[in-house]
Formats: sequence, C-alpha cells, structure tokens
Amino acid sequence: MTRKHILYAILFLIVAAVLGITGYWLYWDNFVRWAPVTITQKQKDIQELLDSSGYAASGKEGPEIWVITYRNCATCKVWEDQELPKFEAIGADIRLVPFAPMDVEGRVTTTASERSTIAEIWLNRSYPLYKQWRAASEEAWQPTFRAADDDLARSAVVQASRDFIAKLEPLLGDNGVPIRYPLIIWRDGTQHIRVCACSDERMYHYVRDDLHAPSKLEGAQAPALKIEAPATAAAETVASDSATGNYGPDSR
Repeated sequence: MTRKHILYAILFLIVAAVLGITGYWLYWDNFVRWAPVTITQKQKDIQELLDSSGYAASGKEGPEIWVITYRNCATCKVWEDQELPKFEAIGADIRLVPFAPMDVEGRVTTTASERSTIAEIWLNRSYPLYKQWRAASEEAWQPTFRAADDDLARSAVVQASRDFIAKLEPLLGDNGVPIRYPLIIWRDGTQHIRVCACSDERMYHYVRDDLHAPSKLEGAQAPALKIEAPATAAAETVASDSATGNYGPDSR
C-alpha cells in the first residue's frame, strides 16, 4: 500500500467517524433527549407514594395519568393548557398532585392563598377546584375555605405535599429521570411506569402516543373559567399576597 493510499484510508476513517458522531448527536438531540424514562427500580415505592398523595382526580375510567405540578411553574401551565384537554377528551383517569415548594433560606416562596388551596385540594381531592384555581390569576384568587396558616392540621397537609416531593424526587433520580416540572407519570401498554419531565413541547407527543390521546382537538376549545369570589358573609377570605419572581424546583 502506497503512502497515498494510506492517507486516503486515514481520511476516510476520519470522515466516517465525524459523520457517525454527527449522526448520533442529531439522533440524540432530536429523539433521545426528549424521550420519557421507563422506571426500572423501586416501582412499588413510587406507586405507593403516588397513591398516598392528596391528588385531585378527574373520576374517569380511562388510562391513569399523574401530573405533578406547582402553582408558579410556567412550563406546567403550558402543558396543562395544551395537553390536559386532550387527555380529558379520551376520558383519562387524570390525577393532579399540586405541591408547595420549600422555602429558600428563610424566604417564603408561596402565598397564603396558595398554601390554603393546596391543603383544600389534598383534603377534598376536588378536580374542579384545581381547574378553577389554575384558571384564575393569583391576584384574583381569594378562596373562601378555611385558611391553612394558623391551622395545625391544614399546615401539616401543606408540609405533606412537600414531603411527598422530597421522597419522590430521589426515587425518580435513581432511575435517571431529570427533575423538571411538570412530571407526567403513566403506565404504557406493557404496564411499565413511564415518566416525562415535560418541560419542553418536544416531549409531549410521547405521552399522547402511549395513551392514544389526539394530537389536536376537533373544534374550538372551551374558554378558560372566569372565577368570581362568592359573596358569602360567613366565608373566610384569604388575602392574596402574591409572591414576586419565580420560585420552586425549576428555579434551582
């Protein structure tokens, strides 16, 4: 083999390696990085933790889907606005689990009305209440149920939502799940637990595909609910002290 042939062979190997690396990177960037994670460890612990949470259930009999979310989560709001109606359309058994993010170095990251609403949802598991809360701005939302602050039982429920996340995140992390919100959890056709850290719209179709939900809904979607505080004299109105700036796990 001449020197010229050797140089051609080396050049061919370099080009092949570059093309291979580029092709793999494109495949990873367009598919692998957005794909959900199939749980292979501590499935029972994860399922028991979900079942013990104060989820708000849609009450339908379709495929089960869990949505882990918090109030001031922009990516959660986008997913819920775009995707939740599609799963409602197929009668999915939707289970919404809102939680109160932990305070950060003494700074309170949640509002009084937020804590009160989370406690009420966890206690009564009201799906309509969650939808109404999400449809209203923090400034307009003035719940008329009992406040969580200065109520030991309801404050304990708020803390339970935080404990739920403190236990769930390590279990998912051990399975290689990136902790971003919303966390969407379901079972595929073979009953394996799947998790999507659905912080990007490129992830959405995986959940729809597994649960056979439509990519688009026929006709116009219903407008968001307009929430007005009931004029009940005996109601205990919680002040709407909206926190400024972003907070929660995604701000870490």
